[in-house]
Amino acid sequence: MAAEKAQCTTPLAVEVEKRTNVPKTYIAGGVGFVLFVLVFFNVWGDLLTDLLGFAWPAYQSFKAIESTDKNDDRQWLTYWTVFGFLNILEFFSDVILYWIPFYFIIKAGIILYLILPQFKGATVLYNTVVRPYLLKEESAIDGGINKIKAKASEVVVDAIAASKND
Repeated sequence: MAAEKAQCTTPLAVEVEKRTNVPKTYIAGGVGFVLFVLVFFNVWGDLLTDLLGFAWPAYQSFKAIESTDKNDDRQWLTYWTVFGFLNILEFFSDVILYWIPFYFIIKAGIILYLILPQFKGATVLYNTVVRPYLLKEESAIDGGINKIKAKASEVVVDAIAASKND
């Protein structure tokens, strides 16, 4: 009986189940399998893993913002911090990473590890890798940001002065 209570009640899923006479779990499993095959054979692997990393977490972040519970806010802020960190690493190492067989399957697995609450992967990576690194480098990062701000302000002031002279 507990399994019956945990069933999906999403209106779209219920409607598809009624029209097709196929259980929602079979439909979800079929869609999941098709997506797995597409990523496995790298048919839109980059797009699908990016959607996995952005779409669901963005919607869950929206729900967290709208809720009064602060724990979900922390969970999704942690996710976005870790996800951003990993995206920066991927950007600078993509030439090497794309040669790894089944890279997008591995990437999808890592994203699932980060977003699924059973694993709390984002929290684990944040506490063991990202947080210690950022705490150690915080003053250097802040110094770099301040230099960039100062240079950007200087460029804007120079551009405004140059436009007035014309």
